[in-house]
Amino acid sequence: MGLYSHLTTEQLTARRDSYLAAIDARLTGPTQASHSTDGVGARSVQFNADTTQLRRAIDDINAELLRRTGQPARKPIYLV
Repeated sequence: MGLYSHLTTEQLTARRDSYLAAIDARLTGPTQASHSTDGVGARSVQFNADTTQLRRAIDDINAELLRRTGQPARKPIYLV
């Protein structure tokens, strides 16, 4: 029983789509923009590119969708 097992398939795909849109917004849009008011004209823009939590949630949703279709979840490949 997974973390997202209580949601319907439609809810899962909608949530995954919203998470993908959030990743796109974080990677392409600035989180903070400022400029100095002392007459120098310096500008600063910061981007928040930390998407690890969103990617982890998307991976969990994909695993739940695969489990529902009966396909085995992909496991990591370890090189020794």
